[in-house]
Formats: sequence, structure tokens, C-alpha cells
Amino acid sequence: MPQPCVDTGLGGPFVPLAALPGWTRAMHQATRAQCLGQVSRATGWYREALGLAFDRVDTGCADNEDACLCALVSSTLCLSGLQADQGQLALAAATLADAHTALVRLMLGPPGASAWRKAAVRYSHDTHAALVQHWAAHGPDPVIEGALRAGCLVMNATARAVH
Repeated sequence: MPQPCVDTGLGGPFVPLAALPGWTRAMHQATRAQCLGQVSRATGWYREALGLAFDRVDTGCADNEDACLCALVSSTLCLSGLQADQGQLALAAATLADAHTALVRLMLGPPGASAWRKAAVRYSHDTHAALVQHWAAHGPDPVIEGALRAGCLVMNATARAVH
């Protein structure tokens, strides 16, 4: 039976990105497979897309920071949603947490990386919301708690320590 097509909340199943044609092809394949009920094929394509997104973040795709992080979040939301639909709740939580903590690391990055920092702040709202929604729907999870705490530490990084 076909699975419902996933909507990332970012304007559809995903936002095609001209700056990332390989990622866009993988996401097209993944969402098509998911809509056809081909869960294992969709999972493989989502993992491929997510890997491509993480590769771009790791290599610092200059001048495309926003597109890189959009790809990271979009593929994360699609993959974790499919995992949760398949009852793989711990895996879905870990997928969300990995993306959120990657964004947190970018927010804490070197001072010269302000474009990355701005994009990370913007997209971390989406991963934060997804973590909270997962928690609300499926109950507490230590991986999600850790990712949420990491995000809170960023918000408190400029605050003075109180002893």
C-alpha cells in the first residue's frame, strides 16, 4: 500500500535546490519511492540525500550556506518522518538529533563563519520543532533530550555563569 507523501513543512515534500543537483535528484527519487510505497528504496534515497547534504556542510560549500542547510534539514525531516512511520522511533530520534547538533556546532563555529551561523540559526528552528514534536508524539528520548540541551547551551553561551 502506498505511503502518504511526506511534507517537510518547508514548502512541499522538499525544496528542489538548483545549487545542489545531486541532492535534488536523490530527493526526487526518495519522495517518488515513498509515494509508491517503496519504503526501503525511499529510505536508501533519503539516506543518500542526507549524506550528500552532510558532505556539503562538512566541506563548507561557500556561497551556498543556506541551500546546504536547507538540504540538510529537508532530507532529515523526510527521513526521520519515514523512520517514525515505520515504527523506528529511536532511529528517527537519532536522525533528528544528528542534524540539530550539526546546526548547533555551526552556530558555535569560528567567528569568520557568520553566513553559516546565520543559516544554522534559521534552520535550527525547524529541527528544534521536529525534536519537540517527536518528543510529544512518542515520549521522552535521551537522544532528543541531549540535542535539545545542546541547543539551549548555544542560547546561553553569551550569558554569564551564575554560581
